[in-house]
Amino acid sequence: DYADRTAAKIAPSGSLSLDFGNAVELLGSVRNLFPKVVVPVGLPAVFPAIALHMGVIKSLSEEVAKETGDARFKTLYLEIAKGLPNNVTTEMDLVLWSVSQTVKEDSDSFMAFEKLPPQELAASFIEGSLPSVAQEAVANFLARYGCRGLGEIDMGRTRWSEDPEQIFGVLKSYMHINDEERSPAAVFSRGAEEAVEAARELEAAVRKLSFGFFKAMKVRWAVRRYRALGGLRESPKFFMIRMLGIIRSAILSSSEQMKEVGWLSERDDLLYLEVSELESFAREIEGWSPGDATPASLPSLQALIQERREMQARELRRKQIPRIMLSDGTAFYEGIRAPEDVDGAIVGDPVSPGVVEGVVRVVFDPLTTQLKPGEILVCPGTDPAWTPLFLAAHGLVMEVGGMMTHGSVVAREYGIPAVVGVHEATKRLETGQRIRLDGSSGVIEIL
Repeated sequence: DYADRTAAKIAPSGSLSLDFGNAVELLGSVRNLFPKVVVPVGLPAVFPAIALHMGVIKSLSEEVAKETGDARFKTLYLEIAKGLPNNVTTEMDLVLWSVSQTVKEDSDSFMAFEKLPPQELAASFIEGSLPSVAQEAVANFLARYGCRGLGEIDMGRTRWSEDPEQIFGVLKSYMHINDEERSPAAVFSRGAEEAVEAARELEAAVRKLSFGFFKAMKVRWAVRRYRALGGLRESPKFFMIRMLGIIRSAILSSSEQMKEVGWLSERDDLLYLEVSELESFAREIEGWSPGDATPASLPSLQALIQERREMQARELRRKQIPRIMLSDGTAFYEGIRAPEDVDGAIVGDPVSPGVVEGVVRVVFDPLTTQLKPGEILVCPGTDPAWTPLFLAAHGLVMEVGGMMTHGSVVAREYGIPAVVGVHEATKRLETGQRIRLDGSSGVIEIL
């Protein structure tokens, strides 16, 4: 509701200086919203409870493994994280799956998706020329989730509402999932059932330990609370992303106006300025109208924008993300575990249990990748913009990440075996290779 009211407040007025001033004022106020409201109020209400309850479940799982000698209990607690409700990111992916089925059931829409590549489908959608069923279904999805995109925590990154090519690529991939048992909805539902069964198994096992009656009560309490609250961890960030999307749209609108009067050369130029620079420029042009003199600071701002564009171009040439970076700039790329392979296998950190075999697909850019159902996704790292690919993937391998990073958590919720912290995974594994992925031990074997 807050996000919707905010969007209504900054509707374009037609005045360049007024619209820009409103956008910058909103940016300043939202910047204070997170440290003063979301972080101190929202995060403490969710994250400590999640950590506490998962900690209890993990501790009791490990105690059972130690007492019984059954190593399977060492990772059983991860099973309880499957199919968590109340997660806005998994809900988004399931809505997208529903969109794919709506499109598939309409003959005109289905033919368009079969005939056209994602790029042309996206262009047709922006023009409003897709078959009506597909046009409406995708529009409804983007009305809620169009604020998301790759690297979405950075307001400078493109959103799905601006370029929905990735969404159409994922939809085409979903439409080729013909096995009902492999459908995202079925996988998620099955994961929730397996979580309930894992919780029952753990409760039965701890009941046989000393003070088992009380430990079984603790398991029930922790599981109930974790499954109710665990999915909420995505909510604070989603709220933040919605607000950033609204602000980005307003800043881009002002940037477009400034481009039209000859002040800027590109539509996204303003996004290369810091908040203090935007605020200073907004004060300088307050009350400006066509015919007035060009702002005195404009040449220096133009030079600053160009300098930062060149800096960004240099940074984009980096091929690998450091696993750890220290404050002095020292970067570590190798995983926490020993880099030496075990019996010719590749080793990483296990974060989502299960064993699968499948064909590797190495992906660097989810915007241009259409994952085939059953492939194992191998990538440098992920954020929420990658998760639509998860529902078509058979397994996940990442170069960076840990037990509680985004890709690991979502993989567990979807019941996808995953191994992270695999040094140079995107170089050591190649698209088309067949591998066996063990998300319980962290071992990857090339078959």
